[in-house]
Amino acid sequence: MTLAQLNYFVKVAENGHLTQTAKELLIAQPSLTQAIRKLEEELGFLLFEKKGRVLFLTKEGKEFLPYAKEVVEASKRAEQTKEHIYQRYTGNIRFAYTRPMPPNYIPNLIRQFIEKYKDQDINIETYAVSTALILNDLKEDKIDFGFCSKGESMDENIKMIPLVQYPIKLVANENDLLCDLEEVHPKDLLMEPGISYTEGCAMDLELQQFFEEQNIHPNIHYRTLSEEIENFVSCGLGWAFVAQNETPMMAGLKSLNMPEMTLKRCTYLALRKDRQLGNAASEFLKFVRIYNKEYTIQ
Repeated sequence: MTLAQLNYFVKVAENGHLTQTAKELLIAQPSLTQAIRKLEEELGFLLFEKKGRVLFLTKEGKEFLPYAKEVVEASKRAEQTKEHIYQRYTGNIRFAYTRPMPPNYIPNLIRQFIEKYKDQDINIETYAVSTALILNDLKEDKIDFGFCSKGESMDENIKMIPLVQYPIKLVANENDLLCDLEEVHPKDLLMEPGISYTEGCAMDLELQQFFEEQNIHPNIHYRTLSEEIENFVSCGLGWAFVAQNETPMMAGLKSLNMPEMTLKRCTYLALRKDRQLGNAASEFLKFVRIYNKEYTIQ
């Protein structure tokens, strides 16, 4: 028996009429009748009995119908899965990115990529989350790429390609005592409370290492997400270190000169070493490399 025969059987069982079913399937009625008869011959029992112009399932037909439906539905699911896989490995690009990043980096990247491949059917799915979640989503094959910093513990199967670097600067409310100094040195941070990032995140780990190297233990009063740091500083809650990534500083903040602070924030393109990229994703990877070479922090 063939999948086509089983599909014909299910359709006739639903409609009860050969003529109507043949029209729906866009085949000639004699061809449909022959297919049903051949299926009955292969099975060794009748599937239908005719009463007037209507076909009714026999006892054996009723017993066989659920299994035929199961095969037909499984075939449909397989076809849908095939299409999903085809789209995933041809026209779909999935990536996530973390903050802080230059505000126009991702939007311009997408715009220029779409413009270059405007004649192709490409779908881009993207969202912003933490570095930890990006690395986890890569492991679980939820995304093709991640624009992020280095995580606390890196998986050996994750490849990190360095992209954009930008300096880390000390900022404070313009009314803060630190703003009266021409140069701020690490020990001066002990004068006022500080604000840092969520404990354990990449930025927090880098700053903790910096404090240890400078042999200071600043009074960190508050911890928050990177996108909220400047809000806390502007409210006069303390100083903070932020990445200078083209985002204009909030009103009332002042960038302070600290010669000892030489750290730079780096955004990486993360991808799995053990995963083969689809056609669109492969082209996207090539494009990112070219785009990043032409991109400069102002």
